[in-house]
Amino acid sequence: MYQLAVYGKGGIGKSTISANLSISLAKRGRRVMQVGCDPKHDSTRLLLGGRSQRTVLEYVRSTPARDRRLEDIIEEGSMGVLCAEAGGPEPGIGCAGRGILTTFDTLRKLGADDLETDYRIYDVLGDVVCGGFAVPLRDGYADGIILVTSGEFMSIYAANNIMKGLRNFDTAGPRLIGIVLNSRGVEGEEESVRRFAEAAGTEVIAVIPRDGMFKEAESAGMTVMEMFPDSAISSAVDAIADRIEAVSRGIEKPCDPRPLDDDQMSDLAAGRPIREGGSCDNIRLGCGGCGRRTSISQTRLMQSCAAYGAVAAFLRINDVGVVLHGPRSCSFVMDTSRSKAVLDMYSDGLYDTKPARNLRCTCMDDSSSIFGGIPELEACLRETASEGYSDIAVISTCMPGIIGDDSISAVDRIGREFPDTRFHLVEADGDMAGDYTDGFLMAARAISGMIDTSVPRGKGGVNLIGSSFFDVHTKAMRDELRRVLALFGLHENCRFVDETGSDSIRDYCRAEFDMALNDTMATRELVAILRERTGREPNLMPVPVGLREYSEWLRTTGELTGRPDAAGKETAEAEEAYRGFITGHAGRFAGKRIIIFTKLNMSIDWLIDMLDDLGAEVLRIGFAASSRKDGSEPVSRFSDRVTTEYDDEAMRRDIAEWHPDLVICDLSRSDAEGVRYARVGKIGLGVKPVLRYAEYLEDLMRLPAVEGWRS
Repeated sequence: MYQLAVYGKGGIGKSTISANLSISLAKRGRRVMQVGCDPKHDSTRLLLGGRSQRTVLEYVRSTPARDRRLEDIIEEGSMGVLCAEAGGPEPGIGCAGRGILTTFDTLRKLGADDLETDYRIYDVLGDVVCGGFAVPLRDGYADGIILVTSGEFMSIYAANNIMKGLRNFDTAGPRLIGIVLNSRGVEGEEESVRRFAEAAGTEVIAVIPRDGMFKEAESAGMTVMEMFPDSAISSAVDAIADRIEAVSRGIEKPCDPRPLDDDQMSDLAAGRPIREGGSCDNIRLGCGGCGRRTSISQTRLMQSCAAYGAVAAFLRINDVGVVLHGPRSCSFVMDTSRSKAVLDMYSDGLYDTKPARNLRCTCMDDSSSIFGGIPELEACLRETASEGYSDIAVISTCMPGIIGDDSISAVDRIGREFPDTRFHLVEADGDMAGDYTDGFLMAARAISGMIDTSVPRGKGGVNLIGSSFFDVHTKAMRDELRRVLALFGLHENCRFVDETGSDSIRDYCRAEFDMALNDTMATRELVAILRERTGREPNLMPVPVGLREYSEWLRTTGELTGRPDAAGKETAEAEEAYRGFITGHAGRFAGKRIIIFTKLNMSIDWLIDMLDDLGAEVLRIGFAASSRKDGSEPVSRFSDRVTTEYDDEAMRRDIAEWHPDLVICDLSRSDAEGVRYARVGKIGLGVKPVLRYAEYLEDLMRLPAVEGWRS
């Protein structure tokens, strides 16, 4: 079976030419099947006496999979041509491109590939550039491509775009048979189309004259090939069929198109000689002609998913219902990843009660992606609101973002049905809105709207602000933080945003002090969101790490709370513990050569201080550039010792040159052998965790650089 795709701008006459072509081939005794791939589903009308047939998508929507049969969606038309229509969603709802994918999959599953046909013709809308309409361009579907165009510029422009798409898919060899000019009576249109064809490396294989026979035949529900078999139109269609048969038998070869770039298209439109285009022998992403990719490395991949970040933020509030508008698989992955970490913390005694399982999903499927997911979203919102949640977060994933679901209107409608429920919509749209951190901050902005700014400031409460609470996510660190705050008569008021309740969020302004957990870029953005909402600034230093930061934090907090004596006593005890450790362990670090490689926005001054005090030789402090923000500066007191824009390759060169005793990194590990590696990340509060980390490094340096089994 030879498969042919007929492409062109909407309304250019593809369906009429396809139907006439099917009849021309059928008259030669060929068994033909025509599949209409256009939402207006009129491709096969002339083959069925002027009537429309049931579409595949309508059938899929109304018929359970177990009851579906091929004969329900394929009809036999004139000259025995088999007819099928894809159909599409209602205008403005869902994704017609996804409908094409579903149509092809349904036909395959129901056995269309087993039908005895010589030719299968796909009649495809060609001025929509989404991937669904490009399915017939893929290997395994169309063996040959015909482009239908007129002399109008937008029609030629669409044909040129189709060539670009074709070049992306033609991995096994060229498939373009040629261009069919369907005349519109535009002045000089044949000359324009032939100039375009020549510049693009193809040819015009037929010119269809503009003639009233088309209208007369269509009024009778027939093709011109049947009603006027001896006409010039029929002769032109037969010429197309001749070329298709010659190519399908290998007598003639298809061409490899050279799509025109923007400058060349401008020349064509202006009637100027078309200048030479760039060579496409070595195409790179972004080429003005075909844009063909030669390597996946030329495509930026998202590190994570904004929808997941938004879900993770809202799930930290245990009495807020979270509705994920997307597929069940997204919900499963997000809930599983988050629940394991949270339940582990519950098992470790971090939380007094087991966190609620408050995630719901609209469970969008293929049908939703084609016809829209608003009914599923509204049903899920009603069900969740009926459970009694006072606040419900709605997070959208990639699928509703791609198909254009109007989630805002749906949430507004359900909001009117449940006036006592507050709905918080975050259109994260999967990775379309950014990465995990971007989604988290989008959700944080919505959560900040829950804060009651009329609540008066109280005494002794502290708001902890952070995008990650890893620093205090062990029982020991939590208890230590509470102990240190209690030295100054302070207590936690709200964790923004960590495992908490909506009442705590609303009472955010009751705290006397605000304190960032760390000085990272994400936390700074979080502080900016809270500043915008409440007008408050952090008035306590971030969670201090290491003796220098801890001593400074104790001093300033003692001054703010009027308890300098408590600060002095705690400082003296911390200094005694630190100095005693340095004295006892410096011998194991003296002269050790160490490379540090870490993220640009995370302070590791405590680590540099500690290694300097222990007598180690820090060969390099390398900072990787932030992937989230351009122009970021290292967060460090040691900027004069920092190497910015450091990377894996630079680290490998340093290792080869210096042979360090230890590499401390939080980004990656070099493939160099004979080197000890230590991880570094969030560390905790005060001096004790720093000393424990030093013991970890000490233990590593006792070990051989290469495991015994390797040597």
